[in-house]
Amino acid sequence: MFPVDSLPAAPRGPVSREAARIAASLRAPSPRPEPARAEPSRIERTRAAAPRVDILAFALGKLRLAFAAAQVMDSMTVSGARWARLLAMADTGTLAASGLPLIELAARMGLATPRGTTGTLLLIGSGGKVRAAVLVEGELQRQEAVVEALPPSWRERFGPGAHMLDGVALLSDGARVAMVDLPLGVAMKRPAAPASEADTAHLLVRAGRTQMEAVRVASLQSVTALEKVPGIALLPTPGRPARRMLLAFGGEGEAVVVDEIVGLAPQGRIERVGGLRFLATATGRYRLLEPAGTQAPRPAPSRVLVTAPEGEARSALRDLVRAMGHEVRLADDPRAARLMGGRFDIILFDLDAYGDVREAGIAASDPGRRIGLAAGALPAPPGFDAVVKAGDEVALVLALLAPAPR
Repeated sequence: MFPVDSLPAAPRGPVSREAARIAASLRAPSPRPEPARAEPSRIERTRAAAPRVDILAFALGKLRLAFAAAQVMDSMTVSGARWARLLAMADTGTLAASGLPLIELAARMGLATPRGTTGTLLLIGSGGKVRAAVLVEGELQRQEAVVEALPPSWRERFGPGAHMLDGVALLSDGARVAMVDLPLGVAMKRPAAPASEADTAHLLVRAGRTQMEAVRVASLQSVTALEKVPGIALLPTPGRPARRMLLAFGGEGEAVVVDEIVGLAPQGRIERVGGLRFLATATGRYRLLEPAGTQAPRPAPSRVLVTAPEGEARSALRDLVRAMGHEVRLADDPRAARLMGGRFDIILFDLDAYGDVREAGIAASDPGRRIGLAAGALPAPPGFDAVVKAGDEVALVLALLAPAPR
């Protein structure tokens, strides 16, 4: 045997590829230095620190857009014939007779997109006031995003609609959508009711005379049962009804006590005979019962929304309320009582036509009074101030004149 250190050296020469591969596999891998992490850029730091806001995103053709959620007061998904009617109204620029500007967003932005059968009606505003209504195809999705200034290159992509954009929203998935900001002005003035239809309703009453007299409804401030007036004690009076009414007129607050409210007078015209004024109708002539023999000042009219299915009954209700001197608008969608409540003082609602509302009522925070109409006796559903028997014109007049609950 030879000592280890006396063994002859291995012959030197070229190493085969297979031997090199085996030798390389036996070597311990050398540690690789981890790549240095880049410091976040100033833009990334700014985005991370920026507050996130709620937006309502949607697609308009191939474009992705969004409204700031704070701008949208309420929304309603509409389809079928109702959506077609809204599109027709958008061609005229106004939402029915409400005075609200109605904007079809695709048309306003100059986009040639086909009209669908379903969309969303948005009520846009600020400070609790609705400024305009906007029609958007499809549905909107609420998301959180960081909003930045709109890049100049984006304005070229949107063409004539670029003036309606005011930023870009960065979504959590990395997508970017353009923010829409409508330049809204003051809502259009509501058209006045025709003079021939407004302020023509009269009540027929008995006030200590054999003949009935007429009272112009628009001149009344309130109607109160006499026994409910503080400080008045009623004594039985032979020949007089036990339930007399106190009619308070506008202006100086003058009042008249009547024995009975008989009903609504037929339509007629006012005639003056000597120093007296009469309501002349097809069934007779009635002296006008007014304080001091003069025409009582008219209280401020109320804004009334009639929510009922389209038909003769709704038209008759509209004519009656308009004849009382009020401004009247119509709606056939029960959701209008919630969406548009802030724009009206009183909402009349057909409870027989909308059973779900009759059972559950309406949750609303606006100060508008809601009066239900029903064929039978019915307690007031949640959110309603009173329920009046349908077709009882006198009861409806008294309900409209009743003071708002405090």
